[in-house]
Amino acid sequence: MEMFIALIAILGMGVFYALLVYYLVCLISKKAFKYTLTKVETIEILVWLAIVFFSIVMIIKQNWNLFLPVVFLLFPMINLRRSNRKYREMENHE
Repeated sequence: MEMFIALIAILGMGVFYALLVYYLVCLISKKAFKYTLTKVETIEILVWLAIVFFSIVMIIKQNWNLFLPVVFLLFPMINLRRSNRKYREMENHE
């Protein structure tokens, strides 16, 4: 039972920090860069930040078993970035 409570607490803390970062990224883009991000762009920034964070942690701890999935996640993220850019360009030209 204690393990379940600890798991719920850890998941709740993760959700809290994810929401906090989500709103901070929106606020920073709006105030500092005068650009309002869409939900997809904000989530994409969060995923990039997570990839960078986990990459740095895995390199520091030298845990190469978990570093490989992070590297493999880079390829779909780069393709997503390209497709979002093409979609935005098509939207702006119309």
